Amino acid sequence: MTANHAKISAPAALAELKAGHERFVRAISKHPHSSQQRLNHLIKGQHPLAMVLSCSDSRVPIELLFDVGFGDLFVIRNAGNACTEGSLASIEYGLEGLNIDLLVVLGHEGCGAVGAACSDHASLSPSLAQLVLHIRQGLLAADVALESELAVRRHPVLTAEQLIRSSQLVRERVSNGALVIEPACYTFDHGNIEWMGTVGPVAGLA
Repeated sequence: MTANHAKISAPAALAELKAGHERFVRAISKHPHSSQQRLNHLIKGQHPLAMVLSCSDSRVPIELLFDVGFGDLFVIRNAGNACTEGSLASIEYGLEGLNIDLLVVLGHEGCGAVGAACSDHASLSPSLAQLVLHIRQGLLAADVALESELAVRRHPVLTAEQLIRSSQLVRERVSNGALVIEPACYTFDHGNIEWMGTVGPVAGLA
């Protein structure tokens, strides 16, 4: 990571995240940018390399997975890394306010929200039931079988596509190449991140 947060391209930022994750997997993390001095340096402003929309699951610590520190990532989290009004608003701030051009949508194995979307859970609270239904409807609309471990790998891609459909700003940035969206899935057993491929403009949307 560059200490002065010099602006780099989305492909270069993605390469840095992948390199950081490789260090994590190999148990040679550097834990960069973790000092009080670094934090003091950021008091006047932030210039993250990328945004990450991830699940709130405590087993998915984003900065540790990518071996980054203070100021490196703009992280948005909710149950099931879903496209919600809150996540959309945060992403649009990252685009307009922070000029970020890389968004990683990170799901994970064993996701409780996606698992609930693949089965019947009548005991969920109203807000959680609404979120789970939203995920379930997205899977069904894409003809994804309601099998949890299959669904957790498709859901980040579907979320990325839903972000494009739901936000004119996201749609415009993707269309003109000013935003790169990379869906991925984190696996607990091996600690690897499976990258699903860049999501481009969604057909039928201008």
